[in-house]
Amino acid sequence: MRTKDFDEQEILQKAVRLFWQKGYNGTSMQDLIDGLGIGRSSIYHAFGDKHTLYVKALELYQQEGTKRLVEAINTGPSIQDAIRNLMTMTTSDRVPCGIPESCFKVNAGVEVAVDDEEVLKLLQEDDVIIEKALYTAIKQQQDSGKLSAAKDPRALARFICNTIAGMRVYAKTNNDKAFFNDILNTALAVFD
Repeated sequence: MRTKDFDEQEILQKAVRLFWQKGYNGTSMQDLIDGLGIGRSSIYHAFGDKHTLYVKALELYQQEGTKRLVEAINTGPSIQDAIRNLMTMTTSDRVPCGIPESCFKVNAGVEVAVDDEEVLKLLQEDDVIIEKALYTAIKQQQDSGKLSAAKDPRALARFICNTIAGMRVYAKTNNDKAFFNDILNTALAVFD
């Protein structure tokens, strides 16, 4: 049996970028061959088909991205600092050079998850991880008296998740940092 002549993680990283830029439907098999630098038979042998490659690329993207988000949530000295870091990271990743670029996860939700149960489930599972991390951080701040317990921590976590998702959608067509700073400041005011 022939061994792989490529690093699967490296190929998945390239696939993330391709699918992120062109979308699932906009990425042809020839785009994958050209962009990944491996042959059609290698793609089929290693990943099965385009859909399986897409799912694996999305899983990798979410694993890496969610790890960074959870770290941002858990390393802030206060929930406000954590959310500031989280939202700043969300927008700085998207509008670094004045070039709007949306989030691969958002793109997957809009383009693919509508008709694809597997992708929908992946996105929902990832959302639960992020919501849980926010909920836990908010609840800990409330329990320690550093944050008012007057507001439901689950509702606050969901509000922040929704706000971040909205920021990612807007980043597809908007590169105005002041616009995103207004959203950040308004979201933080919820914790006053």
